[in-house]
Amino acid sequence: MAKSKEEIRIDLIVKARELLKNKGLEFLTARKLAEYSGYSVGTIYNQFKSMDTLIMWENCQTLDELYEELKKVEQTSDAYCNLNYLVDRFVDFVFDNKSLWFALYGFHFKNANEQYALFYLRRVIKIVRLLECNLHKLFIGLSADERKVSTEVLFITMFALSSLLTTEKEFVRLEKAYVVRVLFNTYLAGMSCLAKK
Repeated sequence: MAKSKEEIRIDLIVKARELLKNKGLEFLTARKLAEYSGYSVGTIYNQFKSMDTLIMWENCQTLDELYEELKKVEQTSDAYCNLNYLVDRFVDFVFDNKSLWFALYGFHFKNANEQYALFYLRRVIKIVRLLECNLHKLFIGLSADERKVSTEVLFITMFALSSLLTTEKEFVRLEKAYVVRVLFNTYLAGMSCLAKK
């Protein structure tokens, strides 16, 4: 029995993810995916208008997995500790999924001026809200707009720091998780100063 369009799409996403995990982003081309999956290049482009579209779907899955990991962090009454636990879990996730995260980071870097699809942005927003909830508790004096901006800056900072975590050659001697935590807490200290003004 022939596979439906949706089954083929899912097969391709699964096979592309295997290539990303095992070989890295540079190995994920239409030709190599066709060889690996058994589908033709034409079938791939019938399912996804470009390889960037396929990578966006891979990134959706990565963001979903990150969200599920962050949701496992037990929320306490101490928002400062919660934020640090979330950062620790984020660092662990990036370390454990370097090739997937590198694909996500590279996608954002390459498409910095693009407008992302709503289904993609919703996944980012869910993650940002986990941070926002704790920032609200930590900095009660901030207005809703200030809190929103500070949360977005915090997420962008974490996202940027993830490039440090996925870099193999540079910063070899640094304890990367420690550096991320120091920079993160420096941000929170700066926010504390702003909140007092």
